[in-house]
Amino acid sequence: MKAEIKTRIKQLRSEGYGYKKIAKALDLTLSVVRYAVNKMSDEDLLEGHCEKCGIKIKSIKGKKRKRFCSDRCRWDWWNSHLRDINKKAFTTHQCKCCSREFSSYGNNRRIYCSHECYIKDKLSKKSTT
Repeated sequence: MKAEIKTRIKQLRSEGYGYKKIAKALDLTLSVVRYAVNKMSDEDLLEGHCEKCGIKIKSIKGKKRKRFCSDRCRWDWWNSHLRDINKKAFTTHQCKCCSREFSSYGNNRRIYCSHECYIKDKLSKKSTT
C-alpha cells in the first residue's frame, strides 16, 4: 500500500471517520481499510521512547513494552529515582545470637543481624560439640 494512502487513512481516522466512510472516500474496499488501520495501530503500539535519554525504541509484539534503550539507561534512571520507589518488603526479626531486633529488606527468613553474629553463633556451636 502506498504511503500517501496510509497517511490519508490515518488522517481520516483521526478526524473520526469510520471504516465505511474512509473506504467510500478513498474508493477502497472495507477490508483494505480495516487491515490498514489495524496494521497502523500495531506499529504505533510497538514504538516508544527511552525514559532516560528519549531515543526512539521498538518493542517486540507479544512481549512487555520496552521502557529503556539499554541497561545503562535503565540503571541510571532507577538510581536517579530511588525516592520514587515504594519499598514494602521490610520485615523485622530478632537476631538468634545477640537477641537484637533488626529489619531486613526482601528476605523474611533471616535469623542473624550481621555476619559477625552468624560466625559467633556457628563457632559457639562448634566448640560445644
